[in-house]
Amino acid sequence: MRPESDFSHDLCDALRLVLQDARLSAGLSLGEVAARAGLNRQAVAFIEKGERRPTADTFVRLAFALGLRPSEAWLRAEATLPSQRFKLFPANPAR
Repeated sequence: MRPESDFSHDLCDALRLVLQDARLSAGLSLGEVAARAGLNRQAVAFIEKGERRPTADTFVRLAFALGLRPSEAWLRAEATLPSQRFKLFPANPAR
């Protein structure tokens, strides 16, 4: 895997954990969050388990359903990753 792919995977994993933690902290069930976000319960469960990655639209809907700004959820996720992971990758790396 390329370094940016590793970072993307780690960030997606961190985002799902932030959303799950927000749901649990709010005392909401999967069904309640799904209803608030206009999604089905199984879709939310798949995202929380890491079996599916949400689209940007789904991420925004879940964040709002949990009372979070999407940027706040994103920043919480980034804060869990080691700072060295934020190095910039060349636009056209030599292969």
